[in-house]
Amino acid sequence: MRRFLQIFIFFALSSSLFSQSVDFERPEGWAMAYTTASSLNLGQMAPRNIVPGELILSTELSSIPSLSKEQQKVGFNGIKDEDLNKSPVFGRIRISYGLPRNITAEISFTPPFEIDGAKPENLWGLAFSSPFIQQEKLNLGMRIFMIRGDVKADVTCSKDVAAITPYAPGNLSGCIGISNDVLTVDHHGVEASIVFNNLGKKITPWLSVALVRMEPSVRVDAPLQYGQEIVDIYSEGTTQTLSLGLSYDFKESHVFNVSTSYTPLDVNRPVSLGDRDSFWNFSLGYSFILK
Repeated sequence: MRRFLQIFIFFALSSSLFSQSVDFERPEGWAMAYTTASSLNLGQMAPRNIVPGELILSTELSSIPSLSKEQQKVGFNGIKDEDLNKSPVFGRIRISYGLPRNITAEISFTPPFEIDGAKPENLWGLAFSSPFIQQEKLNLGMRIFMIRGDVKADVTCSKDVAAITPYAPGNLSGCIGISNDVLTVDHHGVEASIVFNNLGKKITPWLSVALVRMEPSVRVDAPLQYGQEIVDIYSEGTTQTLSLGLSYDFKESHVFNVSTSYTPLDVNRPVSLGDRDSFWNFSLGYSFILK
C-alpha cells in the first residue's frame, strides 16, 4: 500500500503544473516584493539639464540586506524554509541620451553574472526624466520608469539543502537536486524629486519619493524525491520608496553618486518577528558625461 501511494504521488507531482495567486503581504508575496525592491529602477541621480544628443554612461552597485533564518521561512504561507540570501549586491549599467525639451531617455541593463546561485536574465529597464521646475535654491524633477526581466536562483532546493538526505532535518521538502527557480521582477512607477542647489556647483543633494507598482511572479522548478515540483506563484501590489542621495561632480564630465533608499513592506507571518521586514539599501554610482 505504501509503495502504491509513493507511485501515485510521484505521477501526481511530476505531471502537474500548479498556479497560485497570493496576497502581497502573505509570506510568499512579501518575499517576491522584497527581492523586486532590490532591483527598483530608481534614479541614480536626480533629473538634470541635458542638451539633445548628450550621452551619459553610468554604472551602479547597490546592497541587498541579508535576511534572518526566521525571515526566510516563507514557503507554504510561512512554514517552509527558503534560501533567499543570494547575491549581496545588485548592479546595472545605464545609458542616457538627451532628447528635445530637456528630457532624458535612459536604458539600463543588468549583466548576467551569477553570484551564489543567482543569475539575472534579460533584465532591462527604461526610463524618462526631466527637471520641470528650476529655481535658484531648488529644482523639482519627475521620472517615469519600468523594468522587465528575470532572476534565476536555487531558492527552493539550494546546493547545501540538496546535499542533505531527503526528508531529514534541513531537507524536509525531499530535494534531490538543485532547483531552477525563476523570479520575474517586473515593475513600473513614477518618481518625484527635489534637488537642493545651495551647496555649490559640485555637490548636489536630492530627495525623491517613488510610487511603484510591482507585479512579481516565481516559477518553482524543484527536483524532489517523488517527482518534479513545478508551481507558478503570482502577486501584485503598490509600494512607496523614499530615497536620499548626493551627487558630486568631482571632475569635468565625471559624477560620483551615493544614495540610500527605503521601501516599507509588511508581512503577515504565522509567528510575529521582531526583525525588520522593510527593504533598506545603499547605492554607489559613477557617471561619465559625453558632451
